[in-house]
Amino acid sequence: MIEIKEMRARLGELRQLYLQATPAQRFKVALDRITNPTSLVNQLVQQVGAVEGFSRSVALDLERKKGVAAEDAYPPLRFLNGVQLLTDRIAPAYSTTTTDMFGPDDWDLFTLAVEFRNFLIHEASSLRAGYCNALSGACHRVLNRLGEVAGVST
Repeated sequence: MIEIKEMRARLGELRQLYLQATPAQRFKVALDRITNPTSLVNQLVQQVGAVEGFSRSVALDLERKKGVAAEDAYPPLRFLNGVQLLTDRIAPAYSTTTTDMFGPDDWDLFTLAVEFRNFLIHEASSLRAGYCNALSGACHRVLNRLGEVAGVST
């Protein structure tokens, strides 16, 4: 398995490479991302977004169960990312921590997946398949576990 430290270091390297890249280089990567919607990078972006969206739904449901109207509960949740939702809202509601809920390896990989997703979106970058696969697997496991905890998985 790919080391998390290695992936964190690579994220830093990619940020530095981005700073050195020319618009022509970034255009080529951006064009590839747009014309290849089924690429592993695009799939990773979608997977992180799926976990985030479902996490927001669970957090909203927890607020509704406390008697808070959805219209009042949603605004404070709207701009929280998946890590914030799970750490600050969902895990405490279940009297646990994210590390206990998802396991330390999957939680570390998921937090890294969120960081990579943000980088991939905002810097129109790319990522090697091995990283995408490791991060993607963590997204699936976190989503499935959250579905179990929330009582909605099949």
